[in-house]
Amino acid sequence: MPTRITEEIGRLRKLLTDLERLEAGTISPPALMAVPFLDQWIHSPREVPCLEGVVEGHPSLFDGHQILTSEVYAHLYADDEHFVRTLNRWYRLGSPRRRARC
Repeated sequence: MPTRITEEIGRLRKLLTDLERLEAGTISPPALMAVPFLDQWIHSPREVPCLEGVVEGHPSLFDGHQILTSEVYAHLYADDEHFVRTLNRWYRLGSPRRRARC
């Protein structure tokens, strides 16, 4: 398994553990006093890798709609097929869109 994926799995497991502890009420402010401190903060958008394309067979979106996926975590190429795993689901990829020339 590629190192990048292994590292990402570890990060996601830690996140899941923290979210489960938060939901269970087992994390308290005193336990978090040693975490890094962020001062003068604001919410800010950040770019993450995702895909844009025309969807078919999505469980909650109409076929033929242009969509933007959630963050892409993995890309699998096997048996002449491409698949990506986003935060929310797997997608099987068709032809890439050609970029318009300037």
